[in-house]
Amino acid sequence: MNDLVNTERLGKAAEAEMAVVSKVMLIDLENCPKQLQNLPEDINIYSRVVICHAHANAKIPLNWITLLAEAITAGRLKIQQMEKGGKNAADFGICFLAGALMQELAADTHFVIVSDDKDLDHAVHLLQAHQRSAERIGLAEQADSGAQAQLSEALPKTEASMIATYSEYLRTNVKARPAKAATLQNSIKSRFRISQQMTEKLYKSMVSHGLFCVVNHQIRYSESRIRILAQV
Repeated sequence: MNDLVNTERLGKAAEAEMAVVSKVMLIDLENCPKQLQNLPEDINIYSRVVICHAHANAKIPLNWITLLAEAITAGRLKIQQMEKGGKNAADFGICFLAGALMQELAADTHFVIVSDDKDLDHAVHLLQAHQRSAERIGLAEQADSGAQAQLSEALPKTEASMIATYSEYLRTNVKARPAKAATLQNSIKSRFRISQQMTEKLYKSMVSHGLFCVVNHQIRYSESRIRILAQV
């Protein structure tokens, strides 16, 4: 019963996000295997996550299985293994799937290709040539500067400042971090002395910017995002 409810929740969340702005992430697992460590956060942030690989043998924690199964069922996660391996097999898969999603999704969909392979810039340029918003994220420095700019531009100055302040608090108080959503919201409310409505808004904004996500009713923090957003 709980699995059904969770699946319906993911489906409704996907529909709601599609109604606003869709964000798609396509991961070149052969080239950026470490991106898999952020998969729960990516599923929470992006409307669709597509993983393409040819030979990679990835390992995931057992407590992710339910989350990933729900995301696949809801159509938010696709894992594409190329039938025939080869040097650029995953690259061709990403190009094909990006084109298919371009036809399927709304014109304002934003595409993010995660790969250090600069050849995939050709896919980005083709998406842009068809009036689609697209970028390739490769090196950690590029991702860091992009996340900082995105937060600063997307939020009012006060809200961005509070997120940066709380990120710094999380960075310097690792052992005191709240473990559950309710505790985390209480911590945010008490730290900034704000209303419940503002607390919930700030909490959702932190989730959307990847500061943390909820996995099996527990808060899972993103160390990289905490470090990045604390510098905004």
